[in-house]
Amino acid sequence: MQITIINDCLDQNAKLRQITRTGSLFENCSVSCFGVRSDLEAAGFLVDAIDAFGGREGIIMVNVAPRNERAKKWKNGTPFGFFWNKKTLIISSVDELTLSLAKKLGVIKNFYILDIAEVLNSINNKELNRNTKRRIINSQFRSFDFLPRAARWIMKKENIPFGEYNLSEIPVSPNAVWFVDNFGNIKTTLLKEEINLDAKNEVAIKINGKIKKFSFYDRLRDFPNKTTGLTVGSSGVEEKRFLEIISRGGNAGKKLNIKSGSLIGIV
Repeated sequence: MQITIINDCLDQNAKLRQITRTGSLFENCSVSCFGVRSDLEAAGFLVDAIDAFGGREGIIMVNVAPRNERAKKWKNGTPFGFFWNKKTLIISSVDELTLSLAKKLGVIKNFYILDIAEVLNSINNKELNRNTKRRIINSQFRSFDFLPRAARWIMKKENIPFGEYNLSEIPVSPNAVWFVDNFGNIKTTLLKEEINLDAKNEVAIKINGKIKKFSFYDRLRDFPNKTTGLTVGSSGVEEKRFLEIISRGGNAGKKLNIKSGSLIGIV
């Protein structure tokens, strides 16, 4: 079984611990861990991971949590919740934009919220003693101490408590760039139906305070050489794929001075 971890803990030590803990809890599994720099990046990574699983059996674990004053509204950081895409379990932190793109593409049908203390108190003391439960409740590394264990209990159909989470609580994703790949291709949160192409198949977009016109092309091969334009990229789910800004023979990210999180205005 494949298990994919998406986390804002980027360093090698954090990856080692998460991969080892998760692999130790699941038999015959392959575990991969991918670091992200923001909740919006995580949102895009999550959608692409869901697409790659294709509804097959597996687990996606996501944790991107605010580490500033906003985090203080929770008892010990943003809570976790889960949903299913066919046989794929997705268990994720709920705060910020992490779930926004999965919501936008209609992947989330029902979402269930977990209270860490309630979940741990429902687990037999023979599996986790009281001291371990107390430590996990107060852990500063919940994606190591709690998240893989919760995923295991859900997959094993353990009778852990959870509540219904209103999807309206998940923020709407902004019109923005969620990732710039190694070729400089700019992955946006926009779908083709959200832009208004004119008679010349062009659209005006505001980036970094400047309005630029881009032509839309069906495929990369249709781009004239050294031209920067819009096309439907590979990221997304099923027929819903995000628009990308691409420079044929160049690096659109560097050319436009764009990075992950940059806002886009549709003129």
